[in-house]
Amino acid sequence: MLLAAGACGTPNPAVDDTPTSGSVLMIADADCRTAIDKELMVFGAFYPKAHIRMRYMDEGALLQAMLNDSVRCVVTTTVPTGAQQAFYQKRNITTPVVPVYKSGIAVVVNKESTLQHLDLQGLARLLGKGMAAGTDTLQALFVGQGSGIARLLKDTLHLHTLRAQAVQDVDDLVAQVARSTRSVGFLPFEALSDQDDPQVQALRSQVRLLPIARTAADPPAAISQSTLADGSYPLPRTVNILLTEGKSGLGTGFVSFVANHKGQRIILKLGLVPIKIPERNIEIVHE
Repeated sequence: MLLAAGACGTPNPAVDDTPTSGSVLMIADADCRTAIDKELMVFGAFYPKAHIRMRYMDEGALLQAMLNDSVRCVVTTTVPTGAQQAFYQKRNITTPVVPVYKSGIAVVVNKESTLQHLDLQGLARLLGKGMAAGTDTLQALFVGQGSGIARLLKDTLHLHTLRAQAVQDVDDLVAQVARSTRSVGFLPFEALSDQDDPQVQALRSQVRLLPIARTAADPPAAISQSTLADGSYPLPRTVNILLTEGKSGLGTGFVSFVANHKGQRIILKLGLVPIKIPERNIEIVHE
């Protein structure tokens, strides 16, 4: 049927897509869902003929799903290596990696916890390199078995494994931390960044953000848009979109939208850090 339609000149939206129309499949790290859902909503309002099927998954599953001919874009904090790189080279596709925003790993504790802050060495001891004073009875939690947050913590803290428990979702993690002074939660800042969102306000009301320092000699910083922007928060993560379509299609159009002023204003409004700071034009009127 598709071949017949093509032969008669009828466009196939899955093949004959343009930067603002058609139908394509994209995949994204589930940790980025809050930001990407908002980008998709606004992009779709501007371009009603664009139909993007976005599938969210944890990073472990995403790295496998990247090896699929039908995937046009990948939203991730990683870059292609090994099997992914070989797969794209075999298809003669260059894969531009476009950074679109900066986020971080938020650390949350029970409101009654006596823990006031940790440095990176203390985090490493808590999560796998032996116990730090005051952390020997704590239970670390993160979301999902294949979590990108867990992978980034291992990379940042130079750990082979994490002494931590995976829970189902952000709501579950926050609920467990709210119930126990022994729990420390690690989650994507996207889940807590938009303080105008009532759901975010409800999550924040149940727990306390734990400030983190690089070393014991450095001042601790609580995660926020400003501490991520100035680099003082020591657990940042940059979110990229990897283009894999090999042409100027709908994937290219979506990436261009997110990476330029309209999409970057959405990122700014969400309390995250845009790669390109949108301009603010102020008109001064003399009376």
